[in-house]
Amino acid sequence: MLSKRALEFLVAAYRADKLNDPAKAEPVVQKMIQLEPGEPTNYFQLATIYEEAGAYDEAEKVLQQAREAKPSDPTVYLTLAAYYNRQGQFDKTIEALEERARKEPNNPEAFYTISVYYWEKAYRDFKLTDAQKRDYAQKGLDAVNHALQIKPDYVDALVYKGLTLRLQATLEKDHDKAMALVKEAESLSEKANTLRKQKAAGTGT
Repeated sequence: MLSKRALEFLVAAYRADKLNDPAKAEPVVQKMIQLEPGEPTNYFQLATIYEEAGAYDEAEKVLQQAREAKPSDPTVYLTLAAYYNRQGQFDKTIEALEERARKEPNNPEAFYTISVYYWEKAYRDFKLTDAQKRDYAQKGLDAVNHALQIKPDYVDALVYKGLTLRLQATLEKDHDKAMALVKEAESLSEKANTLRKQKAAGTGT
């Protein structure tokens, strides 16, 4: 136990000093992985060291090793997805999130997270064509609807469904259809607010 704590202290010290040479911190984290091969956090630390050093292939390999070490841990897939997203590899981002959802088919948060990434991509990436935005918005809507099938009172999912519908409205050429989407989004916003108030009242009693 002392050995593990000592190694953790060394890693924290190297990270705090922001040393540009990852060679000093790398062997320490490698040792931690040897001590606890089934602990994903150690792999995440090593991947961060590689990523910050620009060794992207190595970072990806280590994150994949984390997935192999503990395939049941949703954090593994979220960390991998976040890494791919930072690298601008959106398809791989979604693949990681969908793999997580397959591991947790009854977890609404897994599908909600997919919808968030689709909305972020469609809303913020100005290089996308309208057709691509429509495609991502629809896929995000499918994911959030799945989350709501599992948990109908999922407030965050209701919020993102509303945001996705508003995004679809901006891409809709038919005025009446666009207004119908906005109206549905407003209804979802009201529902989310009502649920928030009910939950707040419930915890207050």
